[in-house]
Order: sequence, then C-alpha cells, then structure tokens
Amino acid sequence: MQQAFSPNKSLLKQFFDVHSIPFYFLIGTCVISALLILTNLILSWTLWIVGLIIMLAWMPLVYAAMTSIAQQNRWLCLLYMLVMAQAAHTIEHTAQFIQIHLLGWTGPRAGGIISPLNLEWVHLVWNSWVLILAFVLLFGFRKNMWIWMLFIFAIYHEVEHIYMVSTYIQTGIAGTPGLLAQGGLIGGGFPLKRPDLHFVYAILEESLLLLAYFGERRKIPMRSRRVAQIAVG
Repeated sequence: MQQAFSPNKSLLKQFFDVHSIPFYFLIGTCVISALLILTNLILSWTLWIVGLIIMLAWMPLVYAAMTSIAQQNRWLCLLYMLVMAQAAHTIEHTAQFIQIHLLGWTGPRAGGIISPLNLEWVHLVWNSWVLILAFVLLFGFRKNMWIWMLFIFAIYHEVEHIYMVSTYIQTGIAGTPGLLAQGGLIGGGFPLKRPDLHFVYAILEESLLLLAYFGERRKIPMRSRRVAQIAVG
C-alpha cells in the first residue's frame, strides 16, 4: 500500500487509487463532511459554524497535497493553494445562489454558508489577495495565458470592489451593484443582480485557475524526463 502522497504520481491518480492512503484520506474527509451536513439538517446547528468545521476537516488533506506538490515545484504548490482557496470561495457563491433561487431566501439570510464574512471589506480583502497571488504567479509561469487572463480579470474585479467599498463608506449601504451588476455604474450593468454576477465571476476565476494548474501539471513529467536525461548524459 502507498504510505504517503507521492511526488512521482499525479494527485488525481493517488486520490482514486483504492490501495493508497490519499484515497482513504479523501473518503474519510468526505464522510466527516457528510455527517456534519446531516447533523446540521437534524439538529439545525448554526450554518456558518458547520461550514467552518467542514473547512477545517479538509485542511489536513489540502496541506498533505500541497506538501507533495511542493516537492515537484514550489510555484505549482502556490498555484494549487490558490485553486483550492478559490474553490472554497466558489462554493460560498454557489451556496448563496442556491439560497436565493432555490430556497427563496432574501436579505442577510442569503449570505452564503459563512454569512458573517459576507461584508464589503471582506470581499475587497479576498479579491486583493487573489490579485496579488495572480501577479506573483506570473513570475513562475510567464507563458501561461490562463494566469495572464486571471490577472487581467482580477484587476477589474479589484477595481469593482474598491468602488463598492467607497460607495459603502459614503452611503452606509452594503450590497450595491458596483460596475456591471444590474443597476451598475457602467451603462446600467448586465441584467444580472450582484449575487448572480459574482457567482459567474467566481466560476470564471476558478475555471481559469484549473486550466492554468492542469496545464502546468502536465509539464512536470516532461521536466522530470529532461532532468534525468541531463543527469545521464
């Protein structure tokens, strides 16, 4: 049986290899998450507390995967960290989308899973972090067009959240449409309300990150072969 995450085998293969520790690690984390969700439905626990516990349950798995990736390429490890962080952010936007359109919730109740963090300043800080990491990743993956696209979009996203925070400071009103949501500054925006538009934003950013990650991940075996050839030659 494989005893740990192997830097010589892709994470996807490790996670679905039934004779590996990563596979049992993944199954165990999924079971814990499912039990927490079921308990929440039965006992009506506070949703954001359950969300935080589930997030903490996944942290050891993410850390172990990052450790394995770092042995191959530290830049790739940084990219993977952003992929996973943005995945959590996308889940939050997806939860809010479900709350609004499937459950019919409105107002503060439709604030996602960890609703106490649904604040203008938190959104600005998060997008600033994504923008900074996208910029840093350009030094490691200069030729990756997906990271360039993410960086360019992150600049726009940052400008929009700066505008929304400035509006909040001036008016005290949170949740304003910003630049391109329905009623936004630029031409009245798209026919999408802010939660729906930013749900699309989150999916777009995560898609660009996944394309960037798997594109770079496929290059690892090629680099390994080159190193081996140099060592032999």
